[in-house]
Amino acid sequence: SSASSQALQNETMKSANDATTSSSSSGKESSANDDSTSPKRYIYTQVDMEHFKHSSAHKELLGFVSTMGKGLTSSNNTNSSSPHSYNAHAPLNDLSPALASLHGSLSCMSTWIDPNTTDGLPPDKEVKARFGNPVFRTWHQRLTERSGAIIKCLMECHGKYVNYNNMESLETTPTKEEILKECSQLGYQAASSSDDSSSTPPDHEISSKENEIITELRCYLHDAFGHPIRLDYGTGHECSFIVFLLSLCKIGCFNWTGAGGGTNPTSPEVIGHASLALLHAYLNVTRGLQRDYMLEPAGSHGVWGLDDYHCVPFYLGACQIRAREQWQQQRQQTQKKKKLEAKESSGIGTDTDDDDDARRLPDNPYLPESTTVTDPSDPPILDATHADNNDHWDPSIIHNRPNLESYRGTYLYLSCIHFIQQIKPGVPFFESSPMLNDISHLGNWSKVMAGLLRLFEGEVLNKLPVVQHFVFGSIFKANWTPSRKGPLEAPKRTFIGGPGGVEVTGGMPVTRAPWAK
Repeated sequence: SSASSQALQNETMKSANDATTSSSSSGKESSANDDSTSPKRYIYTQVDMEHFKHSSAHKELLGFVSTMGKGLTSSNNTNSSSPHSYNAHAPLNDLSPALASLHGSLSCMSTWIDPNTTDGLPPDKEVKARFGNPVFRTWHQRLTERSGAIIKCLMECHGKYVNYNNMESLETTPTKEEILKECSQLGYQAASSSDDSSSTPPDHEISSKENEIITELRCYLHDAFGHPIRLDYGTGHECSFIVFLLSLCKIGCFNWTGAGGGTNPTSPEVIGHASLALLHAYLNVTRGLQRDYMLEPAGSHGVWGLDDYHCVPFYLGACQIRAREQWQQQRQQTQKKKKLEAKESSGIGTDTDDDDDARRLPDNPYLPESTTVTDPSDPPILDATHADNNDHWDPSIIHNRPNLESYRGTYLYLSCIHFIQQIKPGVPFFESSPMLNDISHLGNWSKVMAGLLRLFEGEVLNKLPVVQHFVFGSIFKANWTPSRKGPLEAPKRTFIGGPGGVEVTGGMPVTRAPWAK
């Protein structure tokens, strides 16, 4: 319901506003976080799962994802120029310095697999396996080696320009565009160097609190790109990246100024547009891993699930197209208002009822009563082959291949559909993705948005096999005592009986594709 969604959004905003005190006072809570500063697992059994479902961490994470979408569909966006559009040629426009640094690091990470680069890690072509190329382990090892530099770089970019509004009066102050470009380049360099110390200035000493935050953020980043032992990727890993973004939001990195609290709260609009840009960059990395390293779908429901790997990008993508609809409606209302004002100023009558009567065709038993003469001044009704900002898209737009090709770089939902068709060529969409095919028959994008958010909560956040891999620290906190203690690891394998088996860790059976032989 709208009330519950608003409550979740308020919960996230409150977390952002209390970011600084949230980290510093974590030791006061009765939590197992007290005995260690290193993030660890808290979900082992169904008992822990019930604690998580009713925890502040669950509310924060669901509220943050909901806020991503609400930030795009907010009424505050409708007066700007094409607020729904993501500009792939200027991806840094909606980011803060810290997030621009992260965007640069993700851009560099997408090249690690490229065989044409000097240190590229292409998949081993000699490996004969249905899923999982072992070179991914080397890729992931590089991530763990360079994650410290990536996190330190983004935090330094945030600290350097945290008081940018007070610097604008100085003659030598760079523009925001110059700052974002600089931070993106620094982030790229941090991800391209194996020297962790290169990102920390000699005169900057990292405090114990900063080191604790860096350690926690590194854990979330490590878990966001797949498991190096099982060679798989799923919605749990995607969630780790969302937790990573949530944590950055809570410590203020989504903002240009302040710590995200007090007089500088992080607005839904900032969260929505920044998340859209970062998810585009994140998917550029994960899709390369899924395609080239053939990572196994972790805990997949087979063809009866939404997607083999992702959930949140579909929700955010649906919100983006809904925002496009809202913008079109606002623009049409503005055009009608201007048209009426022009008629009034020219002395032409504005009695719409008389005008409609004059335009109605004579009675004709073969035409419907409502048939009217088309006014040449009315805007033309355009089909899906016309410009993006003019045509109407309903959820069935995913079956229009020319539009998928033309707009997949701008609209996240279309990008996700295009990738499915790319990795499953020659397979009818209704067979490879029956749930997405069913969604395409819904009447409007509002229903798609609401359904996908419920799906995220029910099939991702509320499923033990997915969230059992979560780790919690001082930013993303667990406020209960886990049912087990010690360094018990998550299951190392997904399929107990092998790729052709039917028993899966967590009790989730494998569903063979209808076309499988």
